[in-house]
Amino acid sequence: MTTPPSDDNPFSPPAYATTPSPMPPPGGQQAIPHWFTTKVRITLAVCVVLALALGSLGALGISRINASGPPSDGDCLYLTREAGSKLAYHRVACNADNATYKVENAYRGTIACGSGDYVKFRLSSGSASGRTLCLALNVRTGDCLRDVDDEAKIAKVSCADPAAKERAEVFTGYRGDNTCEDADQVLSYPGPPRRTVCLAPPGENI
Repeated sequence: MTTPPSDDNPFSPPAYATTPSPMPPPGGQQAIPHWFTTKVRITLAVCVVLALALGSLGALGISRINASGPPSDGDCLYLTREAGSKLAYHRVACNADNATYKVENAYRGTIACGSGDYVKFRLSSGSASGRTLCLALNVRTGDCLRDVDDEAKIAKVSCADPAAKERAEVFTGYRGDNTCEDADQVLSYPGPPRRTVCLAPPGENI
């Protein structure tokens, strides 16, 4: 029988040397740190989700900005007069009350707008500088207009409005001036679609 070493034995191992080391968990995996609690894990997961969500919103916003671009065929807009008598365009939905013009054709450069009665609008700033828009009056039969002689002021109004000066009647295809009885103006657009717009005083043919 071996006598255990006494505390006064100079050759006995120190107490810390005899303390057993913790056994690793089954499977050889390291123990999870005590600070990595369920609450901490939930917090980290929430942060990751928020970061991904913010990244998605940023990409969507950039995509919308890039997609807006300059007006193209089929877009609708209205014009305003800015400083220096320059015209500026504002794109809107084609069924909006203030959508007075529709882009029939958009060209790169100063190409003519054909034989129609288009308002020719040339972009002079931004990445689309030099692009030419051929604008047709965006009206349907029964629409009434004011200030038809000013591209920046023309607007759709109620036919009962005292400011209403013209009422539109739209025909498919080309019609001669004789088709538009009592019309103040006859506008022809090759399109597509090809059409004729008659503008007559609102008191006529209602």
